[in-house]
This record gives sequence, C-alpha cells and structure tokens, in this order.
Amino acid sequence: MIRASDLVGCEVRSESGERLGRVHDLRAERVDGRWRLAALVLGRGGLAARLLGTGHEPLIDGDVIAWDAVTGLDDGRVTVRDGTSAAADSARA
Repeated sequence: MIRASDLVGCEVRSESGERLGRVHDLRAERVDGRWRLAALVLGRGGLAARLLGTGHEPLIDGDVIAWDAVTGLDDGRVTVRDGTSAAADSARA
C-alpha cells in the first residue's frame, strides 16, 4: 500500500528520463463512496499552495499529472509515460 507521505517530495520523470518536477501535493476523487488517488500536483503553484495554504479555495493550483499516467514507483521517484506533460490547472470547485 502506498501512503500519501511516500509520494510527496518524490521526483517525477518520464520513462525516457526527462525530469518533470517534484510531487508537492495530491488530488483525490470520490468514486463509489471511496477515495481514489486521481493526480499528482507538481510545479511552483503546487509548492506555493502547499507552503502558504489555499485559504478558502478547495483545490490547489499547480501542474497536474493524472495518476493513470504513472508507470512506476521507486524509492523517491515516480515514473510516468513518455509524452506526459503536466497540465496547468486552475479549476475551481
């Protein structure tokens, strides 16, 4: 079982080795009454929100990579499919 604390701070790289950033936060969604990991939040926006808080906003801005793109987990590293890029996310609930 993977814990959130195991993922936060991990380096994210593509399968070909391109460095995409570090995991600063996570996104989850409720599916059939259970919580499921949906995405990794990277980038300066994700880091700033983590350090400074989000105030009344329920979501954290940042670059988001869908959990479905993850192909590997190693100690301190998350690997994602080649061609995966972090999408800037500014959606609000």
